[in-house]
Amino acid sequence: MPKGKQFDFYEMQIFGKFDLFCRRIIKLIDMFSTIDQFTSLSKNKLEGMESLIDQFLQIKSEFRRKEHDLLDYHNNKFDRDYVEFNVRISDLEGSLQQFINQSFENITSIEHSLNLLHKFQNILQRESLKSDLDSKLNIIFQNYGQELEQVQQLYEKQKHEPPIPRNLPPVAGNITWSRHLLKRIEEPMKQFESNQNVLAGKDAKRIIKMYNKVARTLVAFEYLWYQAWVQSIDQAKTGLQATLIIRHPDDNKLYVNFDHEILQLIREAKCLDRMGIEIPESAKIALFQEEKFKTFYNELHWALTEYDRVVTEVIPVTAMVLRPHFNDMEYKLRPGMITLTWTSMNIDQYISHVHTGLKKLEELVSNINDIIENRIEKNLKIVSKTLLVDLPDHRSGEKDKTFTVLEFVDLQQGHIKIQSKLLQGKNTEIEHAVEDLIKKISSYVLDTHVENVSNDEVGKLRKHYNHFMYQALLHCGKNSMNSLKKRIGSRVGTNFLYITKPFFEVDVQLMPPRVSLSPSLDEIQECINQSAQAILSCFKTVVDWGYFDLPEDQRAMHTFFEKITKDIEIVRVALLLTGCIQGIRNTVADYLGSFAKYDWLWKTDKDHAYKEFVLTLPSLDDYEGQLRKFGEVESEVHRVSSCHFIGALSLNTMNLKSQLEHECEQWKVQYSDNLHLEAKQEVSYSERSERALKRNKNESTSH
Repeated sequence: MPKGKQFDFYEMQIFGKFDLFCRRIIKLIDMFSTIDQFTSLSKNKLEGMESLIDQFLQIKSEFRRKEHDLLDYHNNKFDRDYVEFNVRISDLEGSLQQFINQSFENITSIEHSLNLLHKFQNILQRESLKSDLDSKLNIIFQNYGQELEQVQQLYEKQKHEPPIPRNLPPVAGNITWSRHLLKRIEEPMKQFESNQNVLAGKDAKRIIKMYNKVARTLVAFEYLWYQAWVQSIDQAKTGLQATLIIRHPDDNKLYVNFDHEILQLIREAKCLDRMGIEIPESAKIALFQEEKFKTFYNELHWALTEYDRVVTEVIPVTAMVLRPHFNDMEYKLRPGMITLTWTSMNIDQYISHVHTGLKKLEELVSNINDIIENRIEKNLKIVSKTLLVDLPDHRSGEKDKTFTVLEFVDLQQGHIKIQSKLLQGKNTEIEHAVEDLIKKISSYVLDTHVENVSNDEVGKLRKHYNHFMYQALLHCGKNSMNSLKKRIGSRVGTNFLYITKPFFEVDVQLMPPRVSLSPSLDEIQECINQSAQAILSCFKTVVDWGYFDLPEDQRAMHTFFEKITKDIEIVRVALLLTGCIQGIRNTVADYLGSFAKYDWLWKTDKDHAYKEFVLTLPSLDDYEGQLRKFGEVESEVHRVSSCHFIGALSLNTMNLKSQLEHECEQWKVQYSDNLHLEAKQEVSYSERSERALKRNKNESTSH
């Protein structure tokens, strides 16, 4: 109230207590600011401050345990504890000061030093710490001066060949390098500019002058590289005027004729644009066409790679007849080698035309290879491996099967008849496959500028596979006769896994005056000769190519028989086969000669031999000795093996053994019958003598 009586009170009672309260509040504000400062430090988690934070937390917890009423300004104990708190905090700040000094000593980067300083300035509020941090800024500025000198030296050292980041082209790489150096000195200077006290120091002018010089140099370095690149754009774009495809003079192969400087120009433009540098219009045009150029390059590269692959898949024998087809493909590729450049408008149409022709050519080569591999060469292998003889084989479970001579001939003729049909069928298949192959090649539509397939080359291809058919038949005949010769001339196997048993069954018979074979070796050889003739006659049914549509009587005049029988290898094998039995003649003769020791059984006259024996006045023991001799011979004959193997012959001795045993029996009968007769005569004579003596005695008694 402006007028009238004012309040009347005791000032000391009011304002004296209020001053005490305000002093307490000031102490609390100081304490809380200190606590807040160290709490912020703990939250920043600076490395190495863990022990300081732990000490602060211990001081704070000890003060809290005293449980002071903070607003009770009459409590003097709080003032004493507050003083103690400040003393301990001062010691802690001393340790913090040492930590800060040590932190700045360990940091070599100016930028990191400034960041750390800024962080401490935002946290530390106490005046003693702030003043020390301000002094650190001057030290960092002095270090910045040394940093400038290092940057200047580094620039001078590396300016001709700076380290470029990975995947960056040269221009963008050099500019990036210079910008990194500029940023290294520019960022700290911006922070120093905000503190005029630092820039007013005694060495500040020298450092600022050095900074301006280095910065101008780096900016000029970037400008020079940029200008050089701008001037080289037109030069690099001249590569777009080159043809799409070029033939290499060394290996004569086709390659995509794309100048890699264009890709580098595009890469430079892209990188510089990302760096915020203005790109000239001419470079932008190339940059906008990047995808198109890369697509054209990849499609052309794929087409040429596929073309090379198709060329390598061509079977050599078809190379000449396919030459017009590859010339046709070369003609489709020719515009890219002569007229079209990378700036042409019809590249898409050209690539589509090339791909269509390439696909068509690949289908042709694939079909041709399929015919050759599956219809020609596969059947040729079957013909080549066909055996025209049916030989018992231990692997087929027929190792114990034997034949007579007539059975063997009939077996071979029947087998050869079946195989002849197989050979003629395969021959027809191969001939038709070759004709289909030629038809496939000839029906391919070629460009009007390309010559068609030459009839001479077609004839050579047909003649080539006709010769291969002849070679397959030749190998078939030679292999068949070799197998027969090998089987006939094989020795009896002693391998523990199997035994190669002969398959000709021959009887060994006694045909006085000698032991002989039935059939004879000559008859067996004749059987083998007939088999060899049957093998060769098989080729009379295989009609030569081009004559199969003739009447049957005329086809017989055009077979492979004449060619094959004139071959020296077939003649040699046939001669060896027709004489294969000669090798065992001596062995057979020796075996038959082993029975010569028994020839007396049928050669010696039994009656004459017995009469001579009787003239020696033999006793019963002599008779017994002769009979024992005949028994021993019979036992020895019985022990002779019933079957003897010599080469391909299985000699059956059952008949011979039966005949020899019969002869031995005849000799025993000769001696035993005569001995019985003589013994009977002697007994009869003795009986008559006894009766005569008895009669004489009776007569004497009567008288």
